Amino acid sequence: MLKNILKLEGAQQLTKKEQKSINGGYGCIRTFYWTMTAAECADEGGIYNASTGKCRVSENICL
Repeated sequence: MLKNILKLEGAQQLTKKEQKSINGGYGCIRTFYWTMTAAECADEGGIYNASTGKCRVSENICL
């Protein structure tokens, strides 16, 4: 089937790196919420919410 698809006009085979970057439709940004101090949150590069005491840290998992 792959050989038939690659015969289509304009089709190109993905490199191994490109194949690994495909994530099945899930978003690339993952967000985590941790209970920590404002100083710890700043060290992690997150955004601190003083009313909840939680730190929001996001990362791009597609890099």
